[in-house]
Amino acid sequence: MHSITTDLGSGIIEVEASGFWTIAHVEDFLRDLEREARRVLATGKRHMLLCNFSKSAIQPQEVITMLQRVAVSMPLKSRRVALYTEGKLARLQVKRIASVRDDMAVFDDRETALAWMLADSSAHPRSMHP
Repeated sequence: MHSITTDLGSGIIEVEASGFWTIAHVEDFLRDLEREARRVLATGKRHMLLCNFSKSAIQPQEVITMLQRVAVSMPLKSRRVALYTEGKLARLQVKRIASVRDDMAVFDDRETALAWMLADSSAHPRSMHP
């Protein structure tokens, strides 16, 4: 359902999301994410989040709503959040999640998402591709 890899040197937390999520799974994911964010914070950095939704199923409305709510209210917010997926329907859901914050953007692939996250520019797109 999800795997998390953290690079303490760069402060990047990389998430691989897959399958169909429930509210209980979102809660487990958020606990894991907070643990990793605290690990990055202990190095003196504020983390950035890189999320791959390419293997994720179309999610129920309540899961998307919860992820939107948490993106705004999470105590340890990411400095930047890049979400990516190739699927058209999944992309629409990911765009809904990203719509709640200016420092979140949606991309077609990992390379473009990572380049945006690492760019120093304060100007950034809401989405790189329609």
